[in-house]
Amino acid sequence: MMSSSSVIEFLGKLIPGYDYRAKKSRLNTDRSVREKLARELKKAAVNLKEVSDLAYRDGKREIVDHIKDVLKAIDLFVVEIEDAPFGQSPLFKVDKVNDDDIDHMIQFDRDLVEQLEVITKTSELIYDYVLKGETSDIIIQVRKLKKELDVMKNTFSDRLDYMMKR
Repeated sequence: MMSSSSVIEFLGKLIPGYDYRAKKSRLNTDRSVREKLARELKKAAVNLKEVSDLAYRDGKREIVDHIKDVLKAIDLFVVEIEDAPFGQSPLFKVDKVNDDDIDHMIQFDRDLVEQLEVITKTSELIYDYVLKGETSDIIIQVRKLKKELDVMKNTFSDRLDYMMKR
């Protein structure tokens, strides 16, 4: 397991300015995390749309249907991320936040980034399979991506609940 400082360093490389410790950077950190999540999910959706187009041209209707369901779920989740209450958490209003709250936020963000990585890598893998003409495992990979998306949505919801109760 990574230490708290190595997790912060890891997240800081992915999300510039990542820091929940200082009051004035908490809001920007939250915004940056959400923007990163939405941006990367949109990139994964672009890969899947291209796969869907290729599958449609090849007459693979079952693949198209599965991808269509995932694309709809991604679009709804991006809207949820972008429209979630922003800056209303007590965590953004107090000067000093206890270390447990900061550790929880860091852990939520780490989990979200790791889940996002699985989703983006899986979408790239699916795309590569289609380009190679290897379509036998695509539906399994699409289901894996959908499952990870569901886990990510739950993590985001838990993160939001945690923030609003503080």
